[in-house]
Amino acid sequence: MSGLLKTVLEIALAVLAIGICVVFIRAIKGPRFTDRIVAINMIGTMTTASICLLSTYLNEICLIDVSLVYTLLSFLAVVIICHVVTLHHKGRELFLTKKETEAEEK
Repeated sequence: MSGLLKTVLEIALAVLAIGICVVFIRAIKGPRFTDRIVAINMIGTMTTASICLLSTYLNEICLIDVSLVYTLLSFLAVVIICHVVTLHHKGRELFLTKKETEAEEK
């Protein structure tokens, strides 16, 4: 592997690491829960890209398999989190409408 390609890969890995840190800060500070979910999904995507770049840098093909498994787990985690939030939101709406109905009856 040429020196130029190694330098480009190192720079790309550094940029992705900085991006992951920035997105992590966004996940913590996000004003809404949806912002946090998108940030977590973005961290998973950037980590997958980092693993692929690392695979090229180290010339290890087996890291591509690790990247695929990580992508599937990251996707599954985001889907589960969205499902839990949706169920929580629906339960809250049912609770509020039940409370309003009881208030009107009194």
